Amino acid sequence: MGNYNLVFDEVILKQLKKLGKKVDLKNIVSRMLDKIEALGPHAGNLLDSRLKLYEVKVMRPPLRLYYKIIESKREAYVFEYEMKTSTEKQQKSISRIKEKATGSES
Repeated sequence: MGNYNLVFDEVILKQLKKLGKKVDLKNIVSRMLDKIEALGPHAGNLLDSRLKLYEVKVMRPPLRLYYKIIESKREAYVFEYEMKTSTEKQQKSISRIKEKATGSES
């Protein structure tokens, strides 16, 4: 296993800019990204095997970060993170990301 290059979607870039002074949250997201960079697909749970779509989650705060692995390029395409508020919201997010992941296949 080697390092994966992180590629950021425009949504996650906006989210990271908004983090600003929220140091605790920024540190949590940073650790999640470090884990993805180091472990690639082994950093999270598989959501869709055809799309190679994964999520990394932490319990406190209830945060989920979605990403896709492009093994041929050793890249992890990071889509967005969200605070988990409900199962319905999570399913909507996953559906939206699956649509986007289908478009970003290379």
